[in-house]
Amino acid sequence: MDSATRNFLGLVGISATLAAYVVCGAIAYVLVPFLGLRPETLARIGPACLLPAIVLVAMIGISAGAALRTLVRQVSASRRLSRRVRAQGLSAPPELFAAAQAAGLDGRVWMVDSGEQFSFVHGFFVPRVAISRGFLESLTAEELRAALEHERYHVRHLDPLRALLGKTLVEAFFLLPSLEVLRIRYEAGRELAADRHAEQVCGRRSLLGALLKAMEGPGRELAVSASLADPGFLDARISRLETGQAPALASADIRSLFTSALGAASFLLLFITAVVGLGGRSALARVVADELSTGGALLGALCVAPIVVVGGLAYWLLSRQAR
Repeated sequence: MDSATRNFLGLVGISATLAAYVVCGAIAYVLVPFLGLRPETLARIGPACLLPAIVLVAMIGISAGAALRTLVRQVSASRRLSRRVRAQGLSAPPELFAAAQAAGLDGRVWMVDSGEQFSFVHGFFVPRVAISRGFLESLTAEELRAALEHERYHVRHLDPLRALLGKTLVEAFFLLPSLEVLRIRYEAGRELAADRHAEQVCGRRSLLGALLKAMEGPGRELAVSASLADPGFLDARISRLETGQAPALASADIRSLFTSALGAASFLLLFITAVVGLGGRSALARVVADELSTGGALLGALCVAPIVVVGGLAYWLLSRQAR
């Protein structure tokens, strides 16, 4: 398992666990008791005690809304990109057709009518490779094969879908900015892993030649895909091939760790205040006892299990299709 996959699984695993516990905890200990209160009880409790529960539910709604907004935007951008690629598509010349077959990308490569020099992968569930006419004309046969092998890694690993999930999860957990570090490490690691794959198949010289000719990157109209890498990282990839030294990946700084800890502590404090406001200290004691018991641990595992099983099965099926 390469570093890109480890960082992606770490991001998804942490996010899924937090989401399951936050949602299940808010429903079981805040929303259900709140809905079960009688009108006279609500009047006796007063708005000051109800405010933390309302704020807690509102924060979860804001997180879900931010994630949904990012998801919709990324999907819409990907659809616009796919339409643009099809609109600018050209018939593949024999050399591109043969190179795509050799790289295991038969039927997955489109040539785009553009004089710029670029190639990229787009499409969440059925990834495809777009390569510009200008880039194809500038490449030797060996460099073309190296470029396609690089893109093949992204196709086989569903990197457009991974990028979509990463951005969505980071938006959902905006209170934990350190998760953004995992996403950045994944995006950098996937490019290095794709380069290593192409280098093993085609050699360092062919891959370096292809990267040097891809310095331009796509124009604004095509640079909307969720799978496109940060153009600034291209220099680091070229440096790795020239020197043999892998660039250092981003790491969490003190500020992001402190902000994440503060965000988690704020949410936990809000949850505790909401539970106490609705049911008093005895309700908080029951929550602590439930969570520390064996039954509470099993219930927590049951909250996480559906997300892991369903998500893992869906990803496995899509991966088989991509391969």
